[in-house]
Amino acid sequence: MIEYRFHALVLFALLAPCAALLGGCGKKENPSALSPPSSPISQMPAPVAPEAVAPTEKAAAAMASTEAAMRKSDCFTCHAVDKKIIGPAYSWVAYRYKDDKEATANLSAKIKNGGMGNWNDYTGGATMSPHRQLQDDDTKAMAQWVLGRNPVEPPAKTAAK
Repeated sequence: MIEYRFHALVLFALLAPCAALLGGCGKKENPSALSPPSSPISQMPAPVAPEAVAPTEKAAAAMASTEAAMRKSDCFTCHAVDKKIIGPAYSWVAYRYKDDKEATANLSAKIKNGGMGNWNDYTGGATMSPHRQLQDDDTKAMAQWVLGRNPVEPPAKTAAK
């Protein structure tokens, strides 16, 4: 009995819009004056235009290109996404600077000019070598890639020895 009711409901849901349209047949009303029936399909959002999707795909391609450039450079010699090698994990950097509005510019400058002292509790004072051969647009893209990692809080700081 339940199965019969279910099928009847489905059939009603499918035929109700058609019945509303057909119900006006034979009447002398102006067909253009009839409003179309409301259906779940007419209430669905419009499909996304291809041009609206393109920037996201472009951004993903740019991020992949940036990561490839970083892998060709020496970035992954000292850094990994999720663990300390010589320098801090990229996910730790993303965590530290997640609320910093100047993070992209500051990290871009750090990549270009090198640095030391910001991660001593984790690196023991290792310095980051400068990468002056890189263009500013490249260092900015690299900084954005790093900041785009899933932010993970670094482990508890080690005691200085």
